[in-house]
Amino acid sequence: MVFATQSLADIETSAIATAIIESCPTRIFLPNDRALEPQILAIYRRFGLNDRQIEILSQAAPKRDYYCQSARGNRLFELGLGEVALAFTATSAKADQLAITTLVEAHGAQDFANHWLRHRGLDWAADMLRDPPVPPAQMGQPKE
Repeated sequence: MVFATQSLADIETSAIATAIIESCPTRIFLPNDRALEPQILAIYRRFGLNDRQIEILSQAAPKRDYYCQSARGNRLFELGLGEVALAFTATSAKADQLAITTLVEAHGAQDFANHWLRHRGLDWAADMLRDPPVPPAQMGQPKE
């Protein structure tokens, strides 16, 4: 089971906060340049992070670094998404959401990936949707 939130304060103020925290033995925290502010620091501490871990979160790179906290250990890791993956996963800004709505209204949902990639300046990736690469084992074989 996965539980995700944009704000730890949402969980902290919930009536079932203790149950949520106890039921998530592995936690992945996103970078937060405001993590060292007193009110936010206190929330991270209630989630079991120590001062060094909170400092790591405050200096981590957004949309690249993540901090995993688990019974097996804690560590900062880089997800290493490429530009195509980021085009689909890093789209939470209001401008992105507006562009998505506009594209779907104009072209429908069926061909959304093509139009979204072109909107993001990734024409080469959109072209690959139309003409996927041929695996080496099939090169030179006649098409059906």
